[in-house]
Amino acid sequence: MEPKDIFKKRNFSKVNFDYEELIGRNLSNTNLSGVNLKNRDIHNANLSGADLTGADLSDTILFNVKLRGADLQNVNLSNAKLWDTDLYGADLTNANISGADLFYADLRNTEIKNVDLSGVNLRHTNFEGATFASIDFTNANYDLDTINTISKDIKLILEMQGKLW
Repeated sequence: MEPKDIFKKRNFSKVNFDYEELIGRNLSNTNLSGVNLKNRDIHNANLSGADLTGADLSDTILFNVKLRGADLQNVNLSNAKLWDTDLYGADLTNANISGADLFYADLRNTEIKNVDLSGVNLRHTNFEGATFASIDFTNANYDLDTINTISKDIKLILEMQGKLW
């Protein structure tokens, strides 16, 4: 086991990460439910399959992070930077993503139900196969690359509430 894999498949639901370096860490399949990772830099990390339910990731830098299949129900990702983040198959039910930057994020096959996406940057975001219900796109920025990856009914909501870049 490499040093960067020491956190893999652990229960960290009650751990204080205030002084832990998380850049490039492998936290795949770990229990991180309810943790406070607000204002952290976690770029290049692997959190695939992690349980982050109820976690606070607001204002966090998540550049090039793998969150494939992660449980992100009730997570706070407001104002987070999710550039080139892999959220394929993640569950974002009841998540707050308002003001976040999802530039080039991969949200294919994600569950996006009762989610606040107001004021987000959705340029080059891929939503192919995503399931949507009760979403708020108010003042979201999007481009034609993004609009071409979503279903016709969701496209209408985004066009009505958001702003074409």
